[in-house]
Amino acid sequence: MLLLSTADIKRKAIKNILKTIKIKGKTMQFIGALRHILNRTVKQSSWSIWALLAYATCLYTFNAYATANEYKTDIQSNSPVSKNAVTDNAPTSLKTTLLSDSHPHWYKVPHENTVTFVTEYGEVVIALSPALAPNHVERFQALVKAGFYNQQHFYRVVDGFVAQGGSNDMHDKDAFSQALLSELTAEFTQPISKHATVVESRDMFAPETGFLDGFAVGMDRKSNEMWGLHCPGTVAFARNSEKDTAATEFYIVIGQAPRHLDRNMSVIGRVVQGMDVLQKLPRGDSKYGGVIQQVTKNSAIRRSIVHNDQYPSYFIQLPEHEEYASRIETGKTLNNPFFHDKKYTPRPVDVCYYQTKTTLTP
Repeated sequence: MLLLSTADIKRKAIKNILKTIKIKGKTMQFIGALRHILNRTVKQSSWSIWALLAYATCLYTFNAYATANEYKTDIQSNSPVSKNAVTDNAPTSLKTTLLSDSHPHWYKVPHENTVTFVTEYGEVVIALSPALAPNHVERFQALVKAGFYNQQHFYRVVDGFVAQGGSNDMHDKDAFSQALLSELTAEFTQPISKHATVVESRDMFAPETGFLDGFAVGMDRKSNEMWGLHCPGTVAFARNSEKDTAATEFYIVIGQAPRHLDRNMSVIGRVVQGMDVLQKLPRGDSKYGGVIQQVTKNSAIRRSIVHNDQYPSYFIQLPEHEEYASRIETGKTLNNPFFHDKKYTPRPVDVCYYQTKTTLTP
């Protein structure tokens, strides 16, 4: 048998490794390749096994790095949803990003845009969307951090409609800065984000409906307007009859989608955990507009928290997700053995009924 020179062994080793390490996210066969090379070539030379191992390890590391960056570039250039999933003119501090490439089609809610209310019945976790109402989101975060909502109440709860929380104007105005309590300019609509995804173009209340970062939105391309929809779980600021009067009070939709409120309220986010908790809250009498006359600890917000990186991350499904696309297709076509009358298919779908899912474990 012809003995190979050290240089030939090196060339042969490198060639075999490059052949067997598969790129583009396919299975790496590094260990098998290395074992094969060691058995077939190293025995024939005094060339150090450790040198070969170091050589191979460097190649493997470089290939893995290149592959990861290649896949990242593919996601950025080909995905219908950009990494910077907010309006183009949003302040840099408000920009949020998609989850890393390991979980495509899930939006990772930044910790600073996640708020928890602790109640008598459990926790309610809210994901905020600065892209929909940046000034209201900023105010909400500031109120939570200042402890404004601590020991306040869900003082107006209308069955099948909303749970409204805050102080009901009963807070100590000297305990907080005037800037924190001042009225805000309404943010009913925003310019359409190029990252918003259309799901339905035959909606009853909007020319188009879909999602931005998993938050339900309506869109009007003629006027270049986008707004948050009043789906179950939607969180928005309450106000008086005048449009620029929202300051501290908020509400959460707990019943049927009150879509008549769309484009008339400043929507700041959605509940990602705890809708069952909200359903346990005491209800107010309808003759008082749902306002509870004597609130108790059962209506209390014990504590409110803006998350930090010590908390688990929440994820919102994007409409590009395979599972969501399948649900929407079934909703439109009724392509399921359960359905027998399909006369009027394809049917329009209500994105408030077909909402994107939320989870801690995508």
